[in-house]
Amino acid sequence: MKVAIDARALLPPATGIGTYTRGIAGALASRAGVEVRLFTPRPLPESETLGPWSVAADRRSPGTLWVQTTLPRRARQWGADVLLAALTIGPVRGGLPFVSVVHDLTAVTHPEWHALRTLVGFAPLWDRTSEKAARFICVSETTARELQRAHPETRERVRVVHNGVDPDFAPAPDGAPLAATRRSYAGGNRYILYLGTLEPRKNVETLVAACDLLWSRGAQAPDLVLAGGSGWKTAALFDRIARSPFREKIHLAGFAGRVAALELYQAADAFVYPSLEEGFGLPVLEAMACGIPVVASTADALREVAGGAALFAEPRDSAGFAREIERVLEDPATRRRLATAGPERAANFSWEAAGQATAAVLAEAAGKTPP
Repeated sequence: MKVAIDARALLPPATGIGTYTRGIAGALASRAGVEVRLFTPRPLPESETLGPWSVAADRRSPGTLWVQTTLPRRARQWGADVLLAALTIGPVRGGLPFVSVVHDLTAVTHPEWHALRTLVGFAPLWDRTSEKAARFICVSETTARELQRAHPETRERVRVVHNGVDPDFAPAPDGAPLAATRRSYAGGNRYILYLGTLEPRKNVETLVAACDLLWSRGAQAPDLVLAGGSGWKTAALFDRIARSPFREKIHLAGFAGRVAALELYQAADAFVYPSLEEGFGLPVLEAMACGIPVVASTADALREVAGGAALFAEPRDSAGFAREIERVLEDPATRRRLATAGPERAANFSWEAAGQATAAVLAEAAGKTPP
């Protein structure tokens, strides 16, 4: 089976969907009987071309137009049996069957959280995608329920395939240079970590307010490191950071690639993810795999992924987040429990399993026997 993948999410800066694209492409390509080719409207960084797949890159094509015109033509020329639309939107014309990967539907349900370019590239084409997709892969049961609620006609085409976690994400080995990481990102201080794009849905202002509460109670509370690229509609967040009476304890680390992310997780005292809504929540899974205590919002998908291996607070409740972070920092029994439960929970999510399930869905869509 020849699988074409829309790999635009691997173009820099690669975020969570880029992690998904890389993980699922590798898992599919490692399966006997599956050949994978990544298609992009612009050349990928060299590091993303290294893998068990081939790459077909065009030159500076506009992404939204490229998906509807060039991508299906190039995929058919290659002889693809099926297309994996890793960024959800698929070609609305042409005979190539495609599987739409639905990470979340917030561009439809909460357009106020998104940049105009996202809405322009998603909303006008979503209804046709929902009609044309041969199958849908939802990355969580939460996302599947949301899709079926909004589009009952998709029910028979929906399959749930959870994301995986790279096996490199693991507790820090003995002798790991944790102090060096703290010097690089937090002036040598212990720190609480958030990792993800800085944008309204992630609700980082609530985390800043929670840390302000902790710091007001005692100067020994760890610093806060915000790792992630500056996305869109960030003015309110940066204003909130500037107004913090403890501004010197807040560190903006910028975009963190895979190696930097691993270092940041392993050296953190706690990982906090206050997102208002998620389709899955890969950073929570990665932090748990590293044995770092996690405090997450009560968003349904985060509860689904973390299970009992994290603590939770209501998304807008800064005092609640402060209380749960304090438990992690000051209660040794809670720290030990989460440090053990996190890796055990994360072990249930692998790209190998995701690849096996995805290959079966792609074969359904292509009318082929699963490899």
